[in-house]
Amino acid sequence: MTTLFDNNNKKAAPVKGGKRADHEGSIYFAKRRHQWVASVRVGTNPRTGKPIRKYAYYPSQADALNGLAALKMKYAKVTHVDADTITVGQWIDKWFEVYSKPKIRGNTAQSYRHILDIAVEELGGIKLDKLTEIDLQGVIFGRLKDHYRTAAFFRLLMKMCLRRAVKSRLIMESPAEDLELPKKPRKKAFIRPSREDWQKLIDFPTSCYYCWRWILLTEFVTGARMSEVLALRWQDFSVTTDQNGRIQSGSLHIQHALYLGQNEEKGAPRPVILGDTKTQQGNRILPLPADFCRELMAYRKIQLERRLMTPGFDNQDFLFTMPDGKPINPGSFSSRYSFVRKKLGIKTTFHMLRHDMASRMKGTHMFDLKDIQTQLGHSSIQITMDIYTHIDEEQNQKVSGWLESGVNDLLSDKQFFEHKHIGN
Repeated sequence: MTTLFDNNNKKAAPVKGGKRADHEGSIYFAKRRHQWVASVRVGTNPRTGKPIRKYAYYPSQADALNGLAALKMKYAKVTHVDADTITVGQWIDKWFEVYSKPKIRGNTAQSYRHILDIAVEELGGIKLDKLTEIDLQGVIFGRLKDHYRTAAFFRLLMKMCLRRAVKSRLIMESPAEDLELPKKPRKKAFIRPSREDWQKLIDFPTSCYYCWRWILLTEFVTGARMSEVLALRWQDFSVTTDQNGRIQSGSLHIQHALYLGQNEEKGAPRPVILGDTKTQQGNRILPLPADFCRELMAYRKIQLERRLMTPGFDNQDFLFTMPDGKPINPGSFSSRYSFVRKKLGIKTTFHMLRHDMASRMKGTHMFDLKDIQTQLGHSSIQITMDIYTHIDEEQNQKVSGWLESGVNDLLSDKQFFEHKHIGN
């Protein structure tokens, strides 16, 4: 026989036609064990429908009452049987595979996975119900303190992941709701490449990429992301000719991007994967001038000759390839571009070349924000406006310099200054 007590050390009346609610506790004396037992119901097994209880054993009734209070406090934020056994790392992996990955594009999934791997490395061994705001904040102000964008992405994913844990009744509340970020660094100033800079970049001799010249030319006429340019295939390129077969214009269908997948083994090279564009708006068709189309057709002949002369050439229909025909690793090309521009004394990053397209379009006074958004494949007009801010800052500096020059001329003319002063 067992005797039940409530929290006031009185015998509890039997519950007729009902069950104790989750997190309600009781104590009783187990004769076989000759011990007092504190028991808390923490949920229901979804497979069997039976209640799930947590127990603790004590030598006296007073100890059991104190133990019951401790049990209730321990499991107050736990609403699921797995919450006190599943780790943060296990939940992150489950959330990513079940709730996140099926809804996002491949390159976005890789970005998610990179950030989540950091979370698993730093917090993965902690029990989910033990994770605190301090643990999460420690990662942001520790490992990520000098990486603002990564820290912001980390905070966003942790909010999403732990909100789902709340919805799944694993925890009562998310510890990621009020995380702070490091001080936001100033934006890098937009350094517009001059025509001479473009010419130097296009003409730079490089043995790494036989298609270097045409990659840069394609960037000049499209303003596409690097991952989009490297993912172009010949089927994405089309030309319009007149009755005599002369090229009049052309177009490029930007519909894919190259990104790096996960390495199967630690230290192994990451595979290059052809996936969707970064955003839905990134899937777009861009017009091409006739001169560029002719240049690209001439390059195609060069590639075909190389294909015939290279045994085992891996023909996957890419416009731009490695010498053996395989797609170009975006990370490797980015490193090469950085090396080349520094060698040439050019401060414009590859991403700024995209901004240069916006700057050139704005300079013609023929295009509005929507035109530029479509050309660059931005997901929102706000991103395009941010680029305008870069461009406007450059313009403001020019105007400021021009005004300062005029003021200096006036102030240096003492006779003019004195005449105006006396007249007042």
